[in-house]
Amino acid sequence: MRRKISYDILEPVLNQKQHAHRLLQALDLEPQDQAFVSALVYTVLENKLFLEYQLQHYIKKTPNPKLKVLLLMGACELLLMETKAYAVVNEYVDLAKKLNFNHQTGLVNSVLKNVSEKGLLAVSGSELEIVSIEKSVPIWILKLLKSQYSEDFALDYANYIQEIKPIYGWINHLKYDQDSEKYLDNKVVDKQVFNTDLIKKSNLIIQDINSQKVIDDLPIEVGMDILDCCCAPGTKTLKLANRLNNTGRLIGVDIAPRRVEITHELMENANVKNATILQGDATTLEFEHMFDIALIDAPCSGLGVIAHKHDLRYNVTPEDLDDLQVIQKGILRNISQYVKVEGLLVYSTCTLNKKENEKQIEAFLKDNDNFECIYQETMDPIISRGDGFYVAHLLRKW
Repeated sequence: MRRKISYDILEPVLNQKQHAHRLLQALDLEPQDQAFVSALVYTVLENKLFLEYQLQHYIKKTPNPKLKVLLLMGACELLLMETKAYAVVNEYVDLAKKLNFNHQTGLVNSVLKNVSEKGLLAVSGSELEIVSIEKSVPIWILKLLKSQYSEDFALDYANYIQEIKPIYGWINHLKYDQDSEKYLDNKVVDKQVFNTDLIKKSNLIIQDINSQKVIDDLPIEVGMDILDCCCAPGTKTLKLANRLNNTGRLIGVDIAPRRVEITHELMENANVKNATILQGDATTLEFEHMFDIALIDAPCSGLGVIAHKHDLRYNVTPEDLDDLQVIQKGILRNISQYVKVEGLLVYSTCTLNKKENEKQIEAFLKDNDNFECIYQETMDPIISRGDGFYVAHLLRKW
């Protein structure tokens, strides 16, 4: 049953670009079953390219995409998880039958037996190619990072995203519970908090350290009017409300109705009183008033967060980067007109792609000389032990 459940998550993630964490959150399993399914799903996703490399030596023709998921799972258990070999082979042959791959059970049996008997195969190629496979980072991402930063950075980042990193968080002072203090040390969360209801009740908020920094570095004063574009799931919006101490006016906007609903639920649960969450397209949405600060948490390629969004690295493509830059430009063009004179337009992404970051801001400033960049930063994930973020503060001069 556990392997079938794992398959039912991995198949749409790998073949339909669904999100693993959302599918896992929807499960209602016994703790030991939840742990097994989560471990299998994430281990496959963290090591997909490496597992494909191991399998390709025993498969002559590219298998059906759905069958390939099953083979990846079996190889994962044999090579990367402590499961008895005979049990793995038999379990996956049975699973193939349950999934109506009756004519492929021989292939499943043969391939997984070979994987079991031959063990891990050494990876060959250039240093970048080897790391791409061993750390399961698509080669195009590493080449992009090499060209924009350096080969050393690309290699270090590939290694970094496979490491276990701290869980970061902060205390919601709009719904303060002193017990939260016990589970937070210099923004690092004690995992024991997951045995409490402090997160469920929005007393303690899980948020990456660099995502927090985007809001912490803003010159916010009580009573300000602030706009938060592309605000879902609402963690930054909630931190803005804390900075405002529930004063002023806080407008959150997101294009997806369900994500608007999720953000609204968080605001209610977290005791936010000064926020209104709207559904709309930030490239065209109109407002009747101006803002002291307009934050654009722009849709982006997410190359800075693939350390914990493991499926993202396989689902984003180079072509997506071009499409995203068009959207980002449209949001900047529209939202900039609603910033007060002497107010701030703040642009942030969770990507390391400079075309979505510095180059996007350079192009905007070239077309809008009434704005001036007074601060910008790319937050290095390796140095900070967080995600890779970019932020720019643009002051409206007139």
